[in-house]
Amino acid sequence: MNNFLRNQPIKQKIVVITLVTSFVALLLACVSFVAFEQYNFRGEMIEDLSVTAEMIGFNCGSALVFDDVKSAEQTMKGLVAQSHVIAACIYAADGRIFATYQRPGARRTTWPPAQASGATFDPDHLGLFHPIEIDGEKIGTIYLESDLRELGVRWRRYTLISILVLAMSSLVAWLLASKLQRVISEPVSGLARIAERVAAESDYSIRAVKHGNDEIGRLIDGFNHMLTQVQGRDAELKVSRTDLERRVEERTSALRQAEGETAQKAAQLRFIIEAVTFSVTWIDYRSTVTERLINPAFYRITGLDPSRMPELNEVRAISFPDDLKRQDEFRGQLTRGEIDDFSMEKRYLRPQGDTVWVVLAIKVYRGDDGRILQEVSTLVDITERKRAELELEDLHRQLLETSRQAGMAEVATGVLHNVGNVLNSVNVSSTLVSDQVRRSKIPNLAKVLVLLDEHAADLGAYLTTDEKGKMIRPYLATLAESLAAEHRTIVLELENLRKNIEHIKDIVAMQQSYAKTSGVVETVSVTDLVEDAIRMNAGSLARHDVDLNREYEARPVITLEKNKVLQIIVNLVRNAKYACDESGRSDKVLTTRITATDENVSITISDNGVGIPKENLNRIFAHGFTTRKGGHGFGLHSGALAAKELGGSLTAQSAGPGLGATFVLTLPFKPHSPHEPTLPR
Repeated sequence: MNNFLRNQPIKQKIVVITLVTSFVALLLACVSFVAFEQYNFRGEMIEDLSVTAEMIGFNCGSALVFDDVKSAEQTMKGLVAQSHVIAACIYAADGRIFATYQRPGARRTTWPPAQASGATFDPDHLGLFHPIEIDGEKIGTIYLESDLRELGVRWRRYTLISILVLAMSSLVAWLLASKLQRVISEPVSGLARIAERVAAESDYSIRAVKHGNDEIGRLIDGFNHMLTQVQGRDAELKVSRTDLERRVEERTSALRQAEGETAQKAAQLRFIIEAVTFSVTWIDYRSTVTERLINPAFYRITGLDPSRMPELNEVRAISFPDDLKRQDEFRGQLTRGEIDDFSMEKRYLRPQGDTVWVVLAIKVYRGDDGRILQEVSTLVDITERKRAELELEDLHRQLLETSRQAGMAEVATGVLHNVGNVLNSVNVSSTLVSDQVRRSKIPNLAKVLVLLDEHAADLGAYLTTDEKGKMIRPYLATLAESLAAEHRTIVLELENLRKNIEHIKDIVAMQQSYAKTSGVVETVSVTDLVEDAIRMNAGSLARHDVDLNREYEARPVITLEKNKVLQIIVNLVRNAKYACDESGRSDKVLTTRITATDENVSITISDNGVGIPKENLNRIFAHGFTTRKGGHGFGLHSGALAAKELGGSLTAQSAGPGLGATFVLTLPFKPHSPHEPTLPR
């Protein structure tokens, strides 16, 4: 996916990311819903079949005691009302078949042997064995067999509903994303097109259109301001070079046509050369002694001593080695007659200690034999233009910083992920309570009361002598135990609901407190920051069975932008959890450690997960590099940048694959003040 999106337009990236995120989230929700419903329905089938078995067994208990097969079979015929029941069989205590029932149209010749109480699912039916007891004594076993037609119908129904929900949701997400992506993509695309035109056409009069006052709007303002400065300096440079070339060409033509002109004209030429603001050097190779003419601007630009003619090695000594190498290559082409002129940018390290950028242009005039007769070179100071280019680079870095700050949304994403995990627990608890209440046996108590009311006149004799009456007391005892178990289950799940809701409130409150202090330098406890990051990941750590060890050798208090530090620690804890989970180990352990020196504090996050290959240790903080499926390679990169901005560092260590990894975040006790950018030398 990363390779696919890397070269796509930004509007397509936004639409694809929105669609993929929405589709995957809905797909997981639909799959979970269908799976849960199927699992829940299977439980309901077993429960309903158990109740039916208990009722039939209860009604056939007397027939089994008195060996009345016809009575038992007559009772079992009532199963006709249960259309899903295929067959039923009552076994005596010794395991022999006592009475059977088959759904009309069914033909069964064999019956399974009597087994202990339990239910089994086969591909096409559900089988259930249930004991028949009187006064706590097992007198037989009843077997019921149910088809799974309704299970298949529900499966197809929920699958169709899920497909329709996915299709409609994806369509709506695509429509919304296609409309809303323009808010971000159009300003960025427009700025990119303007930058491409400026680079391709060297037309600095073009301006980008501002769409708003957000970060992109401020970036466009800075970009236009930079273009204005570059345009002005470029225009000055073009005018100067054009004027110089024109004057030099005119003067050289005059010298060729009239080499014997008077000294007055030579003085006029010298006046012109000395009056211009850029450096001009004229060299004549026609005589046995090489003549040179250098105007004062040369000394002002290079910083050399104006009281004497500089030697060639002096000029080469103040040139940067890389620039001098390129200059010598052009010189070689001039000497070989391959070119007659060249122009290049180069740097001089002036004796005063500062660096000046210039455009060096050299043009030679040859005789009929190709030998160089005269050479004119100019130096134009472009240091200010280079400063403008540096400002352009700073604006580009600001754009990268804006992109990096967008990754801070990962902290909020982690909070929402943890809230989602807790909400899953809340949903499970509420569903369990609902199912427990729905399957409660309290209605059976009303049936017993009706039976007692019917024998109110002879209640004592009925409870002691009648077969059905004697079964009431054991049944009430069993019912009491069942209701007590239901009560304990409901109380436990309600307590879990309360705790999970409190957990959600804590996570949201914590995130709100950090959002309010974004960009603010504060004095905070490092231990509290680490604990906040752990709490934000608590639900995910618990869900993946990751044990947590705390080794706080120090509990320092430092001054920093705590939201940036929290972003780094949350990402490190989440990565460690993923590494543990992907390792497949049963003993997943994450260790947090805090140490301190006189100058800085170190926060260490270690895990015993999948580890990092040696060749990846130098690449792991690069933008876009990731080894985790579904990762985007931005978290560690942005974390390293944030640590550097805070005056600290983020490093990684690992003994190799399968041996875990350790990340160390080092921070200074005092706030970091970033240096102002300087002109490149």
